[in-house]
Formats: sequence, structure tokens, C-alpha cells
Amino acid sequence: MPRLSTERPIATRVAVIAGGLLLSGYGVVRLVGGSPPDGPPVPPPEADDPLNPVILILGGRFMAGNEHAGDDGILDGPRSTVDEGVSHWILDSFWMQRHEVTNEEYSRFDPSHEFPAGEERHPVVNVTWEEALAYARSLGGRLPSEAQWEFAARGAERREYPWGDEEPTCEHAHYRACEPRGTLEVLSLPGGATPEGVHGLAGSVWEWVTPNWFEKRMDFGNDETRRMRGGSFEEDEFFLRAANRNKGFFTGFRWNSVGFRVVWPLD
Repeated sequence: MPRLSTERPIATRVAVIAGGLLLSGYGVVRLVGGSPPDGPPVPPPEADDPLNPVILILGGRFMAGNEHAGDDGILDGPRSTVDEGVSHWILDSFWMQRHEVTNEEYSRFDPSHEFPAGEERHPVVNVTWEEALAYARSLGGRLPSEAQWEFAARGAERREYPWGDEEPTCEHAHYRACEPRGTLEVLSLPGGATPEGVHGLAGSVWEWVTPNWFEKRMDFGNDETRRMRGGSFEEDEFFLRAANRNKGFFTGFRWNSVGFRVVWPLD
């Protein structure tokens, strides 16, 4: 049976709901909250890593973006919301790592990787999008698309933040208002986890994603342009919102507050 793609919005498909399943001309996918038809699914062998277990995100219909996009009147710049316009998606189920890839994990892939002593379990940083993708492919996975990342962070209920709609505190996320200035060890802030158990989707480090869509008026978008999501220890609360889109970075960009995590399709 053909699988649904995550690369096109729902407006391009004809779909109906029947018996708890989403049916379309492209296949069938269970909605969030559905149960697998043949018992608990098993993650791919490469994803079954005790250093970073995976969480199953059950696919379904999802409305990304911000209904109030552009209301602030800012047309460009890091605080613009104009490209957070609503977009409708059908997403396949997928596996997502519980937390960002750590220095310890990345060192298995690149033994020359250097990091400060004692930060084995901190998110790896200063990794380009290309290097992050190479790591993901070495495990048979890929980097999340923007739609996948936002769906994991918000859920079908479209939470404002990964943990819910409550305003951020340093118990939820590590951002500019919090000490120390730098990354934290992964899993340090359980209050910021999603209901499904995914940690670190807001604050600590930005996460590389692959764009699904561009706003042509706002992006110098081309095949080399990538995005980041989630905010970091350098930013304030505005950038912790799950709808925020940090735009305009090329594949060779690296910085001390940019990391990533890996996803795998369910099949």
C-alpha cells in the first residue's frame, strides 16, 4: 500500500474520516491516539539506542502555524511572525529521538569530535545541517521536516509550547532568563517534556529541520536554505513558541547553540 507523504499539505489531497482511520487516495494512516493494528510497533534497529530512546509520534491531521501570523506588523527580522501562517498537513507516524543528539552519541560517529570535559550528555553543537544529516543517515534516519518537528512539539491539540499553554519558566526550558549561560545536560528539565515524553523541544539548543514550505516574500529560499526550531539558551520566550520559524540559514552554518535530533518513519 502506498504511504502518505509528509511533503505536501492536506489541501492537495481528498480525504475522509472513517472508523478511526484517515483514508485518502495515497493510503491509510492512523490518527493521533489510535492503536497499531498488529501489536506494539518496533523501532528500526538503528533507532533502538539506550543512549537516546525513541518515542512514537502517531500521525494524523495537523494544522501548523499561527492564526495571528503577521498581526504584530513586523514584516521581517527574527521577531517576525508573518511566515507562521496556518498550513494543514497529513503526517505519517514516525519515531523521534527522546532528546537532542549528545556529544557522547555524536562521538561514536565522529571520533574526532571535541567537547568540554563533563559535557558528554549535553547536546552536540557547532554541527552544520549537512553534518547532522550525515549522522542521521548513518543510523538509517533523517532530520525532521518542519511539519514533523512542529507536530511533535504541539500535538493535535496545537499546544503553544511543548509542555502546554503555560508561560515558560526555567523549570520548562533553558533560555536567556536562566542560568548557566550555555547548554544543559539532556533530560534536565522534565517539566518541559511533551505529553508523549519528548524532551528539549524548547530551549537549550536550536534544532536543525528541513523546510516543508517557504514564504517567497520573506525567505531568500532556495535548495540550500534550511531552518531551525525551538529556541536556545541565547534567546528569550518569543523563540520558545512551537510555531516560531527561525529562517534563512545555509547548510554550512554552524553555531554554539545549534544542535539536532533524528527521526525515522514508522515503516
